[in-house]
Amino acid sequence: MKKVGQSCCLLGALAVSGLLLQGVRAYAAEPQEYLLDPLVITAQRRETKELETPASVTVVRHDDFEKHGDSTVMEALRRVAGVTDYSYGPGGDDVGSSYSRVMLRGFDKGALVMVNGAPVNVNNYASVNSIPLDAIDRIEVVKGANSVLYGPEALGGVINIITKKGTGKTRTTIRATGGNYRKAYTVTTQGDGFLFSYNRDYLDEFDHAQMDRPSAGTYRVNGKYQRSNFFTSLALSPDLQLNWNYVKLDPMFGQRDLKTGKVKGTQYDYEDTKHTASLVYTDKPHRIKTILSYNSKKVDGRSITSNVVKRSADSSNYTVSNLYFDTQKEWTFGTGDRDSLIAGVTGKHEKYDQKYANTADNIRNSFGVYASYRKAYNDRFSTILGFRGEHIGHTEFEGEDHNVLLPQFQSLYKVDDKTSWYVNVGRAFEMPAINSHTSSGGTSGDIIRKNGIKPESGWTYETGLKRLTDTSSAKLSVFYMDYKNKFQWKYFDWLPDPKNKIQVNLGKFQNTGVELEYQKNLGDRWDYTLSATYQNPKSQDEETGVWSQESARVQLNASAGYTLHKFRTDLSLLFLGDREPSSYRYNGASASKLGPDHDLKNRVLLNAALKYSPTDNQYVLLNLNNILNRDEPVSTYEYYDLPFNWTVTYNFTF
Repeated sequence: MKKVGQSCCLLGALAVSGLLLQGVRAYAAEPQEYLLDPLVITAQRRETKELETPASVTVVRHDDFEKHGDSTVMEALRRVAGVTDYSYGPGGDDVGSSYSRVMLRGFDKGALVMVNGAPVNVNNYASVNSIPLDAIDRIEVVKGANSVLYGPEALGGVINIITKKGTGKTRTTIRATGGNYRKAYTVTTQGDGFLFSYNRDYLDEFDHAQMDRPSAGTYRVNGKYQRSNFFTSLALSPDLQLNWNYVKLDPMFGQRDLKTGKVKGTQYDYEDTKHTASLVYTDKPHRIKTILSYNSKKVDGRSITSNVVKRSADSSNYTVSNLYFDTQKEWTFGTGDRDSLIAGVTGKHEKYDQKYANTADNIRNSFGVYASYRKAYNDRFSTILGFRGEHIGHTEFEGEDHNVLLPQFQSLYKVDDKTSWYVNVGRAFEMPAINSHTSSGGTSGDIIRKNGIKPESGWTYETGLKRLTDTSSAKLSVFYMDYKNKFQWKYFDWLPDPKNKIQVNLGKFQNTGVELEYQKNLGDRWDYTLSATYQNPKSQDEETGVWSQESARVQLNASAGYTLHKFRTDLSLLFLGDREPSSYRYNGASASKLGPDHDLKNRVLLNAALKYSPTDNQYVLLNLNNILNRDEPVSTYEYYDLPFNWTVTYNFTF
């Protein structure tokens, strides 16, 4: 509690100092114009300024990665209000069948991640660490129900990773990183119509990577592993873009004796590969856009006991894939083409294939049509009415088809040229994952057939204010989420193996919250950001009627940066308070079955970055992460982020 108090004082100091910095204009050069009202394309499927977008939108730019010393997309998203990360490995890496992901407004598996508009989720998990940061231009985070425009999985919102497009003269960037836990190198080449980026990360062994288990006398160790990311973008023609991304991980983990430090029990080794490819056709004169994409994730798991290597459970040896198609067209009407209609169709084919067990294989097809009509009554007031119809075919483990109709209403009123007020109300839904018929230790298809899993569905109601100027950005949003049939993995005594979980519909999910974001640039030297989220995400077990907390109720972010000539320094702080219960009871005889006996620790993450640019084409960057050296639980299973760690990076472009 003392450390938490100190950190909260530091947060307050940052906030106060940020306000005081408004008085240092005498030290700044002439005011510089900043793009705090950017063009966004995700919220409405067309290009609009953020001030004219009736939704909660946050844009994270490539420059922000370097300012804060981010090494992964997950680290960059931690600074966005209402976004929390749920991780099993450092920096948000997956560990075999354990998927790290982002959560929007406390809703687990309620975010749809896209790359250039093409969905990349697999098994309903929003993993974001596929693409090298050097290949990313910006990330658009749109919160609120977005299923009308983007279909299932967008219950809490969408995260669209927009990559760079090679233009102009060919240039190459080489980056090398070294540190006490992480080493990496990146090579990126881009030119007229192409971009290639390759990144290789090396993570050292990480002791006490999860909360120790005194009842079992063990602690977890994550072994050394590597992550390889390759991304390429090619302009096959002026209208046709090809994107391909390849990722490979080989994590290993096991348990060691708390007293002796020797290997204890079974160790696990994985080979995890992911492919993502898309073709994006854009016909701007006719306002047509078509996307064809393919995603696959293959996991090969092995267990090692007393130096004997065996394959892991069937649920750790599988391939999951999906093929996605989307085409849309926009029409404009009225005086000055102020009114518009966007309509389109989507199709998706999903497949789950266990490598050693045919009984768990599954296939699902879905089709959708959507339309969004924008009516501008004058220069200040407009409304948007949207609908989607979705048909989801049944699978071997889901005995019936599903037909879903989704409406959405939005309105925007521009108070003046810098201020707008919006309302956003929409219905969203999500199907069970294609592998939901499997349990944590095998197959539970017969049980799923008998009990069934219904789609999650419900409404989000939101209103907000935005004020965006050349040097400041202030946003306030208030929201209420009300969903039914929340997915949950649970233990049951009546299962054939009660030590394994199965997925069921838990009951309701509700969340009421408020988000505040403020960004200020003081000339060309000082800048700072502040954001705060207060919410009450909770779910209800229909069997017992008991409500349980789902995520942290309090999230605070603060950062302050200073630029002087060739130097740039940045200090950032994340605080998550009043957190949800742990998934484990650590002191009981049946540690994993008896349920939680404590809440997660408050999270306080303090980072610093110092950048020196001797010339325009090179820089050196020093990162100090988790300066307070805290044990940071980043999931309800209490996996930890790295302790205090540092890296030094050299970047050169020619």
